[in-house]
Amino acid sequence: MNLKQRFFSRVVNRLGWIYDTFLWGFYRLFPATARSIKSDLPVAIGITTFLNRFELFFKPLVRKLVFLFPGCRIIVAANGSVLREEQQNYLHELREFCGIYSNVELIAYDDPRGLSHLWNRIMGAAGNEKVLILNDDLNLKTGFGRFLRDSGILNVKIATINSSWSHFLISKEIYKLVGEFDEELKEVGGEDDDYLARLAINGMRPADFRCDAVARKKKKRRSTPQLNSYGKDMTKETGGYSSYNTSYLRKKWEISDDYFEGAVEIPRSRNRFWKLREHGSG
Repeated sequence: MNLKQRFFSRVVNRLGWIYDTFLWGFYRLFPATARSIKSDLPVAIGITTFLNRFELFFKPLVRKLVFLFPGCRIIVAANGSVLREEQQNYLHELREFCGIYSNVELIAYDDPRGLSHLWNRIMGAAGNEKVLILNDDLNLKTGFGRFLRDSGILNVKIATINSSWSHFLISKEIYKLVGEFDEELKEVGGEDDDYLARLAINGMRPADFRCDAVARKKKKRRSTPQLNSYGKDMTKETGGYSSYNTSYLRKKWEISDDYFEGAVEIPRSRNRFWKLREHGSG
């Protein structure tokens, strides 16, 4: 695709999102016309979030999910923070907001936990349902429900959307077979690669589905760094997320761009080959 084609594609994509913004407004004004975009799906929806995301990301996402999936359980895992006073104020507002919706369940923490821990708590709360786990910084089009219903993603045991673990589906069968997400990853980052390698050891690879009805929201540039739940500026962390998690993965796994004996391959352009070290655990 040349430069002109890429520019045209970006313009068309942007216009599509602008048009869908008007659709959301129309459906909220005339909810009786929205039957075709709503779905009651055989899955639970899990969302991980934390205090910096509440107004800009989390609330708009939940409103859209409740509208699209009125019969689905939405399980929210809200991380703790080192900012004690701000965290208590946030949790108060979060509980009030989630309490508006009968199908939203909240798991909340005072102190920071790793993303693996949050995912595991969502899986535990979901029981035997398949779970669609979402980041909180997603924008959804009105057609997202139709995508889930019609794409075939609900027929597979584990899948990513647009090759990203910002939005993935996992069945309890896979979760029991491969095991919980590794909670030794005590911060944020690397959980997906670790699980991909463990899936590969078991001879499995997630399906992937393309979807133009979901995208990451762009974050506004700020003059001061945005800190994560641990009070760390992730732009200064190894790997862009967590120096701790990156170090732990390197101790647990041998990782290389090139194949070596005993390694399994995961779907990545770099660091594709992984092998558990002798002291590593699955």
